[in-house]
Order: sequence, then structure tokens, then C-alpha cells
Amino acid sequence: MSYWRFAAMIATSTVVMFGLMYLNTYLVTHVFWSETRVYMALLMGATMAIIMLSFMLSMYSNKAINAAIFVGAAVAFAGSLWLVRSQVTVADTSYMRAMIPHHSIAVMTSNRANISDPRVRKLADEIIFAQDKEIAEMRYLINSIEASGKAVMSEEQPTATIVSLDQALSTAHVEVLDPGFLSPQDIAALFPNGQSCSFTYTTDSAPVLAIGDVAGQTAGLVKLSGDLVRLDVASATELSVDGLTIRIGPPTGEDDATLAPVGTEPSEADMHLELDEGLTAGYRGFYACRS
Repeated sequence: MSYWRFAAMIATSTVVMFGLMYLNTYLVTHVFWSETRVYMALLMGATMAIIMLSFMLSMYSNKAINAAIFVGAAVAFAGSLWLVRSQVTVADTSYMRAMIPHHSIAVMTSNRANISDPRVRKLADEIIFAQDKEIAEMRYLINSIEASGKAVMSEEQPTATIVSLDQALSTAHVEVLDPGFLSPQDIAALFPNGQSCSFTYTTDSAPVLAIGDVAGQTAGLVKLSGDLVRLDVASATELSVDGLTIRIGPPTGEDDATLAPVGTEPSEADMHLELDEGLTAGYRGFYACRS
């Protein structure tokens, strides 16, 4: 057997292993190019080269080439391991592209595991919401950075003060104002006939924003900190209530993109939240309106 054939086997196996690492992602939309997974595939390819050649030495008699393969594979193993462990080449967007498939694994196992204990089910549901939300936020930030560049943060950090427990629990922060999943009962509380439009973090998740008719008027509904909040609809893409504005629009950086027409499959869209205090958050998910 020729050494070229051996090289082709290792190269093919490395590429296949890279692809196999995406098979446990929950949705196709969660598949992103990941530098970390490239390094892991190279790590496994180098390991395979050493193991396969060790078992096949009787078929490859050139000691100099064998030594070169062993040394080269060891160097590739060490280099790939260092890149995986150090993350030295992983920056803002490449970090998020690696994290999205990683989060997707947690969503899949939390959705499909055979869970019977209600405490574990509650924990799994919380993980699903957290990972779905963070995936939507990362998808939004990837496109925001690629379209507009990195945000510039103020060097001034807010000074924490000692307050009462009631004041601490009532303080508004974006971190605790994440839109929560709306259950059918939540939606029915404002829209007895169901919503007409909705925004979801993924094509498979419950809505986090619902829009529908209430007594002949169009309104919106979100769940913040466990409470339902009704929104007034200022336009087809903007909803607001005192202190908060939510905008729905085509994906950032995609000038030719449009929101899904009524009665079509959900289309990618961005949801941007802005508090009057100046705090903002954005998520990339899916928007759909029924006919």
C-alpha cells in the first residue's frame, strides 16, 4: 500500500470527523463553522495517523518516511491541542460560531432526554430557554459585528451602592429582562383567538413575542421577569410600552432581506429591545405571521 493512499485515508477521516461533530446539533440553523472543531478534527486525525501506522508497519517498510509520519503527527497533535486549549486564534465572532453548536447540543439533550422527575424537567426547560436565548443573541451579535463593527464600551463602570432587598429585587437590568417563552395559556390571556404574528428564538421554540388583535386593536405581548406585559403597536415593526421599545426587522447586514409575508414559513429576523435607561439587547430568531 502506498504512502499516498495512507495520507488520503487520514485526510478523508479527518474531514469526516469534522462533519460528524455537528451531527448532535439540534437544528441545521445551529451549524456554524468553528475553529475549535477544526482543531479537534486535526487532533483526532493526528492521533489516528499514529495508531494506524503503528498497526500497519508491516505494510510500510520505509523507516525514514515512517519516522517522519510519527514525528509530523506528534507535532500536529501537540499544535492542535495547544490551539484548542489556548483558544489563541478565537476572537469575538469565531468564539460565538463555536459556542452556537455547543449550546445546540444542550438544547437537543434537554429536549429529548427521557426525564420523569419534575425537578429535572424544570431544570431541563430552564436550560432550553437559556441556550435558545443565548443562541439567538449570538446570531444577532455575529451579524451586528460583521455589519457595523465592534461596539465601543464606556470605560466608566457603574458604582454599586448598598440598597434594601426590595430595591435590589426591583432594579431593572437587561440580564433579568430576557423575554421568556410564552405558553399557550399566556397568549390566550390577551389573545383568546391566538396570535397573528410571533417571534421565536428558533423555528422549534415557543414564541417570545406575540402580536394579535384585542377588541379591534393590534397589540403585542412579552413575558419579562415572569410577568406578562402588553405592548402598543406603533407600526408593523415597532412595539412599545412606557420604558421599553421592541423593534422587529430583517436580519442586520442583509440589505435585501425582508420579513416573512403573511402565511409563509418563518423567516430570519432580528428583535431589538431598548430600555429608556439606555440599555439594549438584540436577538436573531424567526418571525412569522399566519394568514
